[in-house]
Amino acid sequence: MHIGKWPRSTVATMCELMIHSMIAVIGSGSWATAIVKILQENSPQKVNWWARSKEVADGITSTGRNPRHLSELQLDPNRLWVSDNLKDVVEASDELLLAVPSAYIDRVLSQLPPEALQGHRIISAIKGTLPDCCMSISQYVEQTFKVEPNDICVISGPSHAEEVAHCMPTYLTAASRNEAFAREVADRLRSHYIITSVSTDIDGVERCGLAKNIYAIAAGIGSGLGYGDNLNAVLTAGAIREIDSLIEKGIPYPERNILDNCYLGDLIVTCWSRHSRNRALGEAVAHGEKPEEVFARTGSIAEGYYSVRNMHRIAKSLNCTDRIPIAETVYRILYKDADPRQEMQHLIETVL
Repeated sequence: MHIGKWPRSTVATMCELMIHSMIAVIGSGSWATAIVKILQENSPQKVNWWARSKEVADGITSTGRNPRHLSELQLDPNRLWVSDNLKDVVEASDELLLAVPSAYIDRVLSQLPPEALQGHRIISAIKGTLPDCCMSISQYVEQTFKVEPNDICVISGPSHAEEVAHCMPTYLTAASRNEAFAREVADRLRSHYIITSVSTDIDGVERCGLAKNIYAIAAGIGSGLGYGDNLNAVLTAGAIREIDSLIEKGIPYPERNILDNCYLGDLIVTCWSRHSRNRALGEAVAHGEKPEEVFARTGSIAEGYYSVRNMHRIAKSLNCTDRIPIAETVYRILYKDADPRQEMQHLIETVL
């Protein structure tokens, strides 16, 4: 069930309930940095923060700026404890907000013993699945670390970190099986420029987060080949139909509205924005670069690269690859060395 926006009158009460709950942000990329900004703006409470690099942790501690991501953003170092020791950060916190790329989350959390997350509430700001399997992040923390389902929440956009850094209007959805927890998370993030909604469709929100990056790669391929906005509009329309079809096939949910922000909105911003790493990957592939070369050049991961392989596996297991021809086109280009121009031309002539 998508529950929607809720009144500001509840904010003070919810803040009082959560003020004693120490939160840690796990990850130090752009989105993690933007989330720390939001948390500091909304509460005087100190935020614990894990950064993989000691250099980054020390830089933030001394200057209040992340030296590698959104470095123009000034944070309050007096209300931060930043460490590269994951175990210490987890033990000092009640809630963990995960903001590590899905490709790395197992590598990061596998440093911890299986019981380390028990008793913690987990908020995932990660899009996609684990790279070598089809588990969502909520499934991963539930099955691997035995976190209670009611203690898991996910955050969805549309939300580019670069726009959050500049206090531009941003819409976030907090989704959890536990409606009360979703509302608490939405409250913690809500501000004069962050508009929040809540949902109980956590599986659908995560599956859409997996899919939308794939279609942004398709949009980037089209752009890189010289096609214009007309084609991108048709690709985006086809993408939401494919996402809706696949989600309904695998995770039916009667009250889901695929036109809500966390589904259609998140898809559109990823397919069209200049900030989208997945769109940029598609453009580079259209120009002849290999994904590994792009990742080495940019120093960042486009999660759609791994997501498309897992979406192919999911659709194959459901016997419905024919429902997602755009995603299957991206899969063939990235994993079967298919020619981007021929594949896109086939889509134009036979599918779109």
